[in-house]
Amino acid sequence: MLCRVPRNLRAITAVAAMAAFAAGLPASQGLAEDKTFLTIAATGQSSSLYAYHAAQAQMLSTLFDDLEVTVMETGGGVDNRKRLAREEADWGLFAEPEFFEYQRGVGPWEGQAQPEFRLFWVTNPLAYYVVVNADSDVQSLADLAGQDFSGGSRGSATERVTRNQFELIDVAPDWFSGSYGDARDAMKDRRIVGLVKAGLFDRPDGLILDVGTAVPLRFLGYGEAEIAKVQKAFPHYQFAKLTPPYDGATETVVRSVFIAQGTTTRLPEELGHRIFKAMVEHQDKIAETYPAIASVDIVANTLKYGTAPLHIGVYRYLTGQGHAVPEHLVPPEAKED
Repeated sequence: MLCRVPRNLRAITAVAAMAAFAAGLPASQGLAEDKTFLTIAATGQSSSLYAYHAAQAQMLSTLFDDLEVTVMETGGGVDNRKRLAREEADWGLFAEPEFFEYQRGVGPWEGQAQPEFRLFWVTNPLAYYVVVNADSDVQSLADLAGQDFSGGSRGSATERVTRNQFELIDVAPDWFSGSYGDARDAMKDRRIVGLVKAGLFDRPDGLILDVGTAVPLRFLGYGEAEIAKVQKAFPHYQFAKLTPPYDGATETVVRSVFIAQGTTTRLPEELGHRIFKAMVEHQDKIAETYPAIASVDIVANTLKYGTAPLHIGVYRYLTGQGHAVPEHLVPPEAKED
């Protein structure tokens, strides 16, 4: 029986595809006709943020009989940009304002705009933590010059941003390239001196905690002169002074963004509306797996910290609830009505 999956939502579950292949059938056969199969582009499984996307998939697949949602492990934001553009995923993990850069084709993405990209929602603030082995002589970012160091998972937004910022502040480590898991193992084995990993302001990231079981950790921050150099090139980049939520950490300055979910105009309005409504109204279910979301006001954060145009379904939900949507978030589709 042929599964009539909508062309713009043609991602199917890997398990079903493998089962069909094993049976000698096309991947689209043997699947229920009344199901819409959706894929979320997440990040590496070693990141605690992977759990958030797994919780989304679980909640939606349980709540709606006509949806089957699966999670794809990826390299993070830059990788997700490619997957979203290639229609390999229906939405995924990004950071704001970096998603705005992808959509508009500005900054490092000049001339590579993705005008079909739309913001889905915004959640927690995120910090890019720079962590090194405390047994090393590395006391500052400048000390990383010539050191074996991971700027983030290969292909991720973290890696891109780290390398761009270090170039601006004239620091050239010997870059280690690999997944987050590779970087974790290399640091635990003392093959690299440190790494960069995005994490929440108030909760420890699982990967950094794991590294900390093998080596003592030191968190590095940006100085005023370094921040000035970065913001001269990227004025929309923000920095925050905080004490990393790890035992023994001291106050430092980190680059900060907001965790966001991004999608495209290919996602139908009704489906986008339904998914966003479920995320807002069933947040307690997500929090059972990803506690960091429990106290987050998704609606308020999306309206306050979003920079890219909203998905039309999200816009309809927000205006239907009486919220005023800032002009820069209004999608072109709404203006055409």
